[in-house]
Amino acid sequence: MDIEKKIVSYLSAYGNTRESDLIGYGVQNSHCSPVKMKKIVDRMVIKGKIYRIVHNKLKPPEVYISLEELLYPEIMRDLLSAQVSESTVEDPQSILKEAAAIAEQRKKDELQGSKDS
Repeated sequence: MDIEKKIVSYLSAYGNTRESDLIGYGVQNSHCSPVKMKKIVDRMVIKGKIYRIVHNKLKPPEVYISLEELLYPEIMRDLLSAQVSESTVEDPQSILKEAAAIAEQRKKDELQGSKDS
């Protein structure tokens, strides 16, 4: 498995991670230098495979790496102020309720199957 796949796998498993920790993970598991790991992370950011997030509220600010791009506050504000029709809101709610019912039924079926064994 190449290093980029290991990085994506790690972020998938553990979520947003400090850049320094991710580089340390790569150095330990890929036996390459920190400079090379930094270049790999930089290349992945440029390609849009991963994203940098600066956490300004920490002292000193920390850089995190994420698989998902964050929305800027202006975009979030626009999304929240947008008019959403009731049918648009109801459809996801009904889908979520149906999915919850199916999951509950599967749990019951699994419990019943394990009791029968």
